[in-house]
Amino acid sequence: MNKLLAYFKKHYYLLTSVLIYFSFPSYDVWFMKGFPFFAWIALVPLFIYVRGKSVKEVFLSSFIAGLAGNFLAYEWIGNFGAAATGGYAVIVAFLIPALTVFFAIKITLAEIIARRFEPLRVIVYPAVWIIIDWIQSIGFLAYPLPYWGYSQYPWTSFIQIASITGILGINFLMVMVNYLAAELAGALPAARASLRGSLRMKETRRLGAALAVVLAAAVYGAVVLAVNDRPAGRGLRVAMVQSCISPWEDWERNRFHYLDELKRYTKDAMAEDPDFIVWSESATLETIAYDYERGTLNDFQREVLGQAQLYDRPLLTGEIGIAEIYVDPYVRRYPQNNAVLINRYGEVVKTYAKIHLVPFGEWFPYEKWLPFVKRITLSMGGSSFVPGAEPVLFEVNGRSFGVLVCYEGIFYRLCRTYRNLGAEFFVNITNDGWTDTFRGHMQHFSAAKFRAVENGIWYLRAGNTGYTAVIDPYGRITKSFPILTKGYLVGDVDFSFNHRTVYSSIGDVILYLSLGAILMLAGMLIVEKVRALKNRAR
Repeated sequence: MNKLLAYFKKHYYLLTSVLIYFSFPSYDVWFMKGFPFFAWIALVPLFIYVRGKSVKEVFLSSFIAGLAGNFLAYEWIGNFGAAATGGYAVIVAFLIPALTVFFAIKITLAEIIARRFEPLRVIVYPAVWIIIDWIQSIGFLAYPLPYWGYSQYPWTSFIQIASITGILGINFLMVMVNYLAAELAGALPAARASLRGSLRMKETRRLGAALAVVLAAAVYGAVVLAVNDRPAGRGLRVAMVQSCISPWEDWERNRFHYLDELKRYTKDAMAEDPDFIVWSESATLETIAYDYERGTLNDFQREVLGQAQLYDRPLLTGEIGIAEIYVDPYVRRYPQNNAVLINRYGEVVKTYAKIHLVPFGEWFPYEKWLPFVKRITLSMGGSSFVPGAEPVLFEVNGRSFGVLVCYEGIFYRLCRTYRNLGAEFFVNITNDGWTDTFRGHMQHFSAAKFRAVENGIWYLRAGNTGYTAVIDPYGRITKSFPILTKGYLVGDVDFSFNHRTVYSSIGDVILYLSLGAILMLAGMLIVEKVRALKNRAR
């Protein structure tokens, strides 16, 4: 026991691992709901530890702390492959270290630059952090889920600043506060000052200034919410069905049973006179639009179209799309993860193919070079979709909206693009049933509130198993339905709440400023290194 205590005393940065777990939603119990607070201090032990250590030790300690913390917070993602033997272990063994590499690079790169520009440490750390966050959001393997700012989704007044800075601005501020808290905690033992003396320390004043900014942001948000606190009127009434099906369990045999569930809850929802019906991503896994165009609809597809016609309401649902690529003289057909809009007459009017496919789960873009990885993902229930090419605007009752399929809700630039194309609300259809956990559902959902605030428009989220909710343009949940429960939700969208935001107009300015600052500092370091080499050569 003494040796164990001595080890943790020496490697106290591991406290960051535990605090990472407590910084994000995990269980739906009262004593686990303090995560928005812990996220402001979770990085403090690690930030204190790496100060003055060798670059190798900075990276190693950051990697170890991140590996344990990411496993505790995000191991639920391994449930995607749980149906296959060893599937959970394979996903966790790949994903957690991949996330951890980004985490360790953030801290190592920030420490390297900060050591050459000591007075700028407080800017360097959050600037490097959000630059790496941005890198995690681009490319075929983009996965921008573990953003620090998402931990604040319950603090609706504070996250109003996302309408100005976007999620990256909140990430920046939170990392800055973590760094300044570490700076103060590291200085206190050496200072041995009285309470009054501690309050006069430079580190205390700097942290106090940052906390004042946080408080000012929360006050600003509270005022915004108070000014716009009124009941939502009826602009567009939407019914969303949460049927809790298991689409991977022999779809061909069970699909009509699943459809009966959808029809039953849709019929119940009609009592509230909705204008628009939304089913989830996995509700109807058929090639509806493709077969409609070719005139080869099967009985299941005809029944789906018949629902829109029966209730004289447009219907949005998930489907399997088909992309035809002509390679003369052949035509190759590839599946896509689509949303399809059916009008009140039972006609297919528009489809959207998901652009941001889940890496490994929905596609693997490098199968030509690593075919064995592709075989592993398929054995775990993964799909072999091809991505869509561009955003598509849908329209219902004269109102334009953008569809986000599954985890596309975490791609903030895609949502901003939709807003600038003219979208008046978002519809996110998803299936989180495979996570089988509260934390899986809520960690995924947390980004939704930010997309609404950033763009100043409504966000409708229809999940197969939840979390199904209606979110107003200020991030307030106006209606919701419990996870892992069958039923439906009917909510009103009042477009008078919509407003243009600074973020939707000018984008990630704080990222651009951070990139400029870090590139300038990196350039100065390179020039300094070149000069040193020249002097050595002389």
